[in-house]
Amino acid sequence: MPKISIVIPVYNTEKYLRQCLDSVVNQTLKDIEIICVNDGSTDNSLNILKEYMAQDNRIKVVNKKNGGLSSARNEGLKYITSEYCYFLDSDDYIESNLLETACNFLANNEIDYYCFGSEIFFNYKNMIQDTNAINEYLRIKYKGIQKAKFNVGQNQNIHVWNKVFKTSIIKENNVRFIDGLLYEDIFFTWYYFFLSQKIYFDPHIFHHYRIHPGSIMEKAIQNKSYKSAVPHMYNWHELFLEISQNKKLFIKNYRNLVILLKQYTIITIEMARLNEEKQIKNLSKVYQKELNTLFIKKCGIIRFLLCYYNVFLIKI
Repeated sequence: MPKISIVIPVYNTEKYLRQCLDSVVNQTLKDIEIICVNDGSTDNSLNILKEYMAQDNRIKVVNKKNGGLSSARNEGLKYITSEYCYFLDSDDYIESNLLETACNFLANNEIDYYCFGSEIFFNYKNMIQDTNAINEYLRIKYKGIQKAKFNVGQNQNIHVWNKVFKTSIIKENNVRFIDGLLYEDIFFTWYYFFLSQKIYFDPHIFHHYRIHPGSIMEKAIQNKSYKSAVPHMYNWHELFLEISQNKKLFIKNYRNLVILLKQYTIITIEMARLNEEKQIKNLSKVYQKELNTLFIKKCGIIRFLLCYYNVFLIKI
């Protein structure tokens, strides 16, 4: 059994795909499996994948109809056979010693995932996003083993491409990506975080995040609207629904869910148009009521009041 599985969703990234694949096949850790999910590419991506597969028997190419990033990652999850797994986007690349470093930390420490440094790069003019702000967001704020307390989760970015996970936690709890939603890492990373006990943080930069005109985030920022922003809140709602299936996990994280809803409401408002703020706040109130109603049903009104009034409410 290989030590780690890498899932690479591929959709029309022929310009960047070779650099991505080279960074994976040339890892210092050789005992890996590479699962490339061709998500209905219409450019030369599939031919590039076949070329690399012919040269390296660790590569498996899975073809599917175009369904988006979440759909492709979920498809890749079906083929994982390793103890650990990692998700890499096909327009990014990694340092050659990442996977060996990650496996060493995971194998020699009682941790649930390994989180490492990432930095952005771009090769075009007129970029919309603030590179300094993004790199600060991506910067690892801790070093070494940390307990999975909520404030630790808040001080890490929610992306999956700077984390190596335990496959057992994913499969035993059906941790997945929500099909059809932008910002799909919100659900996956927070759900996995709430299932975790300890994390290893490594500030070294092992991942390089490419921003280009076709990047999902670049498009979202260029086209401010309710439609492009509200998936932040939809992901929160899916997270709430999933956690509510486990009473113990739900009670433990009620306060955290309240705070996250406030935070993602603010983010949604910032990324939408001014005239859409009221619509966003109304949706937030609906979700808050749904959350409170379920908590009362499961725990009773007295426990709800004790918990609710100990939440540090964020005014919006």
